[in-house]
Amino acid sequence: MFARAFTWTVTAVMMLLIVRVVQLQIRPEASLAAKLGMQRSQRPQPARRGGIFDARRRYLAVSQTAVRLFADPKLIKDPPAFAQTVADTLGYDAATIEKVVTRRPDSHYVVIDPKLSEERLASVMTLNLKGLGTQRWVERRYPQDHYAGQLLGTVGFDGQGLEGLEFLFQKELAGRSSSVSYLRDVRRRPLQVAGPDYQPPTDGADVQLSIDLVIQSIAEQVLADRCRRFEAEHGQMIVMDPRTGYILAMVNYPSFDPSQLEGSKPEQRRNRCVTDVFEPGSIFKPFVWAWATEHGLAYPAEIIDCTTSGVHRTSRGRRLRDVRPHGRITWQEVLVYSSNIGMSIVGERMGASTMFNGLCAFGFGGPSGSELPGESHGIVNPLDGWNHYSVTSVPMGQEVAVTALQLVRALCAIANDGLMATPTIRADRDAMDDPILMRVLSKATARLTRSAMRRVVIEGTGRKANSNLYSIFGKTGTAQVPDLENGGYHDDQYVASFIAGAPVDDPRIVVGCFIHRPSKKSYYGGTVAAPGVMRVIERSLVYLGVAPQRSHENDGTI
Repeated sequence: MFARAFTWTVTAVMMLLIVRVVQLQIRPEASLAAKLGMQRSQRPQPARRGGIFDARRRYLAVSQTAVRLFADPKLIKDPPAFAQTVADTLGYDAATIEKVVTRRPDSHYVVIDPKLSEERLASVMTLNLKGLGTQRWVERRYPQDHYAGQLLGTVGFDGQGLEGLEFLFQKELAGRSSSVSYLRDVRRRPLQVAGPDYQPPTDGADVQLSIDLVIQSIAEQVLADRCRRFEAEHGQMIVMDPRTGYILAMVNYPSFDPSQLEGSKPEQRRNRCVTDVFEPGSIFKPFVWAWATEHGLAYPAEIIDCTTSGVHRTSRGRRLRDVRPHGRITWQEVLVYSSNIGMSIVGERMGASTMFNGLCAFGFGGPSGSELPGESHGIVNPLDGWNHYSVTSVPMGQEVAVTALQLVRALCAIANDGLMATPTIRADRDAMDDPILMRVLSKATARLTRSAMRRVVIEGTGRKANSNLYSIFGKTGTAQVPDLENGGYHDDQYVASFIAGAPVDDPRIVVGCFIHRPSKKSYYGGTVAAPGVMRVIERSLVYLGVAPQRSHENDGTI
């Protein structure tokens, strides 16, 4: 009887002790909680940043776990001895380690190596050195090196997107980090972890882009080759699908590797395809030509007197010249031979209001809808800022400033039978089966414009882009760079450009190439940019499975 009573008593006491322990762990008294906090530590648990993929699920940016080596100077009694031991075991410089440790003696955390190699990590595990520790963290990697570097952007040391798509999609990619609290003993060993309020980290979501890595690499290689060959300062190239607005490639030269953020300059990291504006020159002519044709202000077969002298005075006395005399040519041939005189004659017919409406319809002077960080709206003067020179300057691509993306998007309207798609960098955006389209031109006018641009490649200034595989339509441009300090234009600085699409009867891609300040020995768009665009079109269409054509038999009609 006594034994049974003793057993029940001991059991009751043990239960009370267990309840008290649980109560102290979960909700300790205020006086005890203050003391308990001295033995409690907290360790961050970062969320894994989501990956960025290309259109075919190939990695462009990925996160992986890395390990950094750190020291706690407060626990190090003999810094020189500590530094020598670490150096001898792991192969570091002892003086450097001692300097790192002694520079912040009151700190509990100084980084010795931000990313331990596998070999050094194994060696660290053999050390039992007070004040030396390791910490796992999530490292951002770019498996494709410099490809699409400026487009992807960068991530800071704290895991925050700083530029480019890393910044644009920060909320989706970042996820939700967490931390875990644990009670430690006098030797700092964990005793109890993960209280009832613990929430594990939530990894970030993946983002799939419209960029195709193969087309991106083709465009990067070609643009780099053209810029180096002609000693250009910088260049941009964009490849788009005119039917969906998908951006298949967006390239800047010189390239930038996002993993090499430290020591890089802002101009190296800038995505000039959307941030920089420039006067387009003659590549702007197809849009004014199409708008005038759409509104019945000129007809393709109409004869325009471009003078046998190659010199023309406008109704307001402005003197204009063509590179060579064209005489009496059709309105279609005005575009084919890129006649400044012919464009100015019809420009005066259009008037400022009609021309201004045309620029707005093609998307110039406003956002493209791509939502890419830092995108410029370009410059189109408000209508009350136009003067009597404007209606003859704008048709030649002067008095306006555009981005590379705006030009390629506008050409997509001509390529897509008059419907202009909103450019997108995402392949996983909602409702992509129904891309946003806006009617700019009638189907008939779009096809007439493509026919004229086909003749540019066959017999005009774009002959070096004439392909044996596909019927390419396009327009060259050689624009002088404005002198912002003294006014006017620089005599020896140009932007050599070519915009094109193919095949002419059913365009699958549109490409724009813009090469800034090529060498003086050759700076014409037809020589510098056009051959590169042809190579990109040919290789991309073969890759996309578009059957080659006998393009030289095409007479330019659709």
